[in-house]
Amino acid sequence: MEDLLKVSNLNTEFKSDYGSKPALNNISFNIKEGEVLALVGESGSGKTVTSLSIMGLLPNNASVENGEITLLSKKNKVINILNLSDEKHNEIRGNDISMVFQEPMTCLNPTMTVGEQILEVIIRHKKISKINAKKEMIGLLELVEIPDPIQRSIEYPHQLSGGMRQRIMIAIALACSPKLIIADEPTSALDVTIQAQLLELLKKLKNSIVTKTSILFITHDLGIVKELADRVIVMYQGKIVEEGNVLDVFENPKHSYTNNLIQSLPEFKIEKRKQKKIIKKETNNKNIILSIKNLYKEFPVDKGIFKQSNESVKAVQNVSLNVRQNKILGLVGESGSGKSTLGKSIIKLIEPTSGEINFKNQDISNFNRQKMQNIRQKMQMIFQDPFASLNPRKNILDTLMEPILVHKLMKKNEATEYIKQIIHDVGLPIESLIRFPHEFSGGQRQRIGIARALVLKPEFIIADEPVSALDVSIQAQVLNLLETIKETYNLTMIFISHDLSVIEYFCDEVAVMYLGHIVEMAPVNELFSNPKHSYTKALLSAVPKVKAKKTNKILIKGDIPSPINPPSGCVFRTRCPNPTHDCKEGNIQMGLIEVSPNHWVDQCCVNCH
Repeated sequence: MEDLLKVSNLNTEFKSDYGSKPALNNISFNIKEGEVLALVGESGSGKTVTSLSIMGLLPNNASVENGEITLLSKKNKVINILNLSDEKHNEIRGNDISMVFQEPMTCLNPTMTVGEQILEVIIRHKKISKINAKKEMIGLLELVEIPDPIQRSIEYPHQLSGGMRQRIMIAIALACSPKLIIADEPTSALDVTIQAQLLELLKKLKNSIVTKTSILFITHDLGIVKELADRVIVMYQGKIVEEGNVLDVFENPKHSYTNNLIQSLPEFKIEKRKQKKIIKKETNNKNIILSIKNLYKEFPVDKGIFKQSNESVKAVQNVSLNVRQNKILGLVGESGSGKSTLGKSIIKLIEPTSGEINFKNQDISNFNRQKMQNIRQKMQMIFQDPFASLNPRKNILDTLMEPILVHKLMKKNEATEYIKQIIHDVGLPIESLIRFPHEFSGGQRQRIGIARALVLKPEFIIADEPVSALDVSIQAQVLNLLETIKETYNLTMIFISHDLSVIEYFCDEVAVMYLGHIVEMAPVNELFSNPKHSYTKALLSAVPKVKAKKTNKILIKGDIPSPINPPSGCVFRTRCPNPTHDCKEGNIQMGLIEVSPNHWVDQCCVNCH
């Protein structure tokens, strides 16, 4: 096969008042026709800069210093991209080469319908009538499996879900049948079920409809690379450190960095952790530190000039669960399932609508703010985005000092020595105490968030997606840290995540949430080896893994329904792959039943089987 794209000795630099900083250092690679090439590496490795250099979309403070990028056009002419004028560049963008960006909401025009945005590309490059362009636009929406394409074409980006918006971006990229599509982290912000739908779509496009189209797929998810790509390039600090066939690289990595990336994945560490647990011979601790009964949280929806409405967002519905002392309960589910709301309701950062919360045999359901202050010394939270939860005007010492002084745990001079020990325990140098949040990396900020939760000597911590925004190697470091901290400080935890590999590695028990309800709950080994609920099975099958052999995925169609108007009866019935007649009609009410010791499943799904 002929080379479609060839990058030779590419060097790209960013300039500032302090001098130049190289972002790409002499990189060379090629993409053949019909090939999927994956570009992997941690944040800052140069993946996105590579794609922007190819597209001619570098920011004003960046430039290609030397090198060559050649593209074989539709007319079979070799084009040197770096020598093109802006006008000529615009001609090949969208026509010969197109891009799917990571965050569609920032790329789609909020003032235009999605149909108008696809039409704009078609008319710009194909010079056809508007009637024919509309037919092509509807065909593209059907191609990317948008339901009811005529109706969706007249909707605006904000009216569509994240998965739908990403499909629109793919439709725009395909509008002129380009020879090369660059996909920059197109699935990283999506739930695992929506990600599975998009991967299936990309596989169909690769294998049948656009067989001559090549894809440069940029990602940090090695499981996706295994599923989709033919070849893989591993980047580190602006350099290519390894390149080869996907199976060869994953099964026999040559570079230490590639090997470390692969070994950082939770799926490679699960067996070691299981063996560690067996060696420790854990006793079955039945002491319950937290008990929740029939918990509800609904948010009223304000409508109209008088802001009156009978509608509400049903975020948490009739949740009951127990958390045993010194154990980690994992909460998993798609975005919108109610995980974070449940976590914040437990710690009463938001007030539950009804239900009972017992912490250490004390009913805290009706505690006011003053009473909760004493309880919060024992119950703390690690937030998903540490940058948003840390005060940018305070250095780290002041940030960690504040809760100690508020709760009058110790005097200021004693607290300083105590904080130094905490900072050491979370793996940061003592000198970091005088720095401010913006001076740290994402992984370091998450360590500060953990330190902030630990300073009050809590017994119970809710960790809300603490590793979701981190690279795989940093994620592994933070998980190891949390495990060490849990043992050192004798902690009990609720760990919220949408990443099932992390849940399997880190947690002792798992509760699966869907649209405000817990639909399955079991010890982690039991749930992952013997899932009962259709939703759990679909979640598990959707996770791309490096080690796993090819299996048939259980694809869930569509997006999670609105919590304002959830389906009657079983809330999962509208997406269930095998519902009974009574389930379809909404005649079966939800409720957990015990199908085996400590394994609870929603009764509707048990009846469906």
